[in-house]
Order: sequence, then C-alpha cells, then structure tokens
Amino acid sequence: MRKTKEELTHNARIKRYPDGSWTLLVASRGIFGLAGWEDAEDWGDLPEEPEKGTENNLAASRREPAAADRKRSARRARARVFDLAMCSDLDYFVTLTLDPARIDRFDMAALIRRMRSWLDNRVRRKGLAYILVPELHQDGAIHLHGLINSALSIVDSGVKHSRQGPQGPEWYDVYNLPDWKLGFSTAIQLYGDRKKAVNYVCKYITKCAEKGKIGGRFYYSGGDLREPETEYLDMPWFGPSRPDYEFAVKSAGLAFRVFSGRDWAD
Repeated sequence: MRKTKEELTHNARIKRYPDGSWTLLVASRGIFGLAGWEDAEDWGDLPEEPEKGTENNLAASRREPAAADRKRSARRARARVFDLAMCSDLDYFVTLTLDPARIDRFDMAALIRRMRSWLDNRVRRKGLAYILVPELHQDGAIHLHGLINSALSIVDSGVKHSRQGPQGPEWYDVYNLPDWKLGFSTAIQLYGDRKKAVNYVCKYITKCAEKGKIGGRFYYSGGDLREPETEYLDMPWFGPSRPDYEFAVKSAGLAFRVFSGRDWAD
C-alpha cells in the first residue's frame, strides 16, 4: 500500500508532561512521520529544540562540521534528558565523585565499566532509576551529576544547603549515599520548580559538549524512566501567538518555531 508523503507526515509535534506543561515544535513543512511507514528520503540528523540564542550560530557551525555535529548531538541529549527527568519519579539531585584510592579516575574504560556495573546492580536489586551526566575536573578526572529516585538509602551528612527564598535564606539537608562505594556522594531532595532543577542538570551536557562525550556518552540512564505523551499534528506556520524562539536548518531547507506553556487544550 502506498501513500503520499503529505498523507503520512505532520508538521508539528507536541510533548505533554505530567506537571501540565507542554512543548510544541512546528516545522515549515511536514517531517514527522507515522510509525510503521518507511520514508524513502533521508532527512539527516534533524535537531531537537536548541538552546535559546543558538539560532545565529548556524553559519559558523557549517564551517566547522565536527563542532556542529557535537553541538547537535548535545542538543538532542539535552532534550532526551529533559523528557525523561520531567516525566519520571526522580527525587534527589546527586553528585558522585571518585576516590583515587579506590579507582583510577583517569582510566576511562575501567571507570565506566565499574560505574555501569554498580548502577546496573542497583537497578536490578533495589529498583534504582537514574540520569547521570559526567563532568571533567580540570585535571582530567570525572565526577557525575544527576537525578535519582528514592531507591537507595541516605544518611544525613550534617551539612545544610541554602538558597535565597522570598522570605530570606531557606535551608535544606544534604545527605550521603552509603551505597556508593567508589568515592564520595551528596544528595539533596528536589524542591521548588522541577523544571529549573532539570534544566540545571541539562546544563552539564552543554558544558560537556565543549570537549566531546565523556566515556562515549553525554549521559547515563537506567531504571524505570518514563517519557512524555507525544502527538503529531498539522498546524499553520503563522499561528495566533508568537513563538518562544525560532531556528533554521538551512542544509535541510527547514525552519522551526518553538512554543511552550501549560494545560494545552485540544
């Protein structure tokens, strides 16, 4: 059975998140295909929504294909981490460091192997769900930042974390994860606007993109992680409201408009 591209593609994609927020991506023509149909054309590696302010970097990116590929890959990783973190029951922001007395922090292959073994074991035995982003120290060693659920035991570190609230400083307990045997750990229970915490984690991917993937990946994830509800639509390019921002992929002859909000009405 054959169908035309117009019958099989849509020009808009909306993602809905459990907190009632949504993100709408509108393309200048239909590119979002339906599952189960093969597309004879290769659209290439189209980007997810870029960081705001990156639209003017397209020309420079074309002059530096390796850097452009890395940035595009990082943008897609950011979008993926954002989706998983916004939709999953993740309760703590964690930082995991590596003790040089216990592991060679500069042997990346051995380090990733040990780390993945530890994570996979906790997923199977304790129901851990996690998203972790590696970051390089100035000396070339790594540590990890990310989000986890409540599967692991925590102990009070005796330290308080503060932030400036509307009525003055607000204080939160800082915990340790005794199950993390490869180094040192801190865990802070998520508070306030969840999207801000998720975007904070995503910023480490942007930072990582400057030097390329660490251990072959921008992030590591596992356990019971969920994704947003996604729907494909046909929408006019010029809608009733202004987009949050716009960007173009000139090599594909495409332009995109990005909208966001809460409580989308069909």
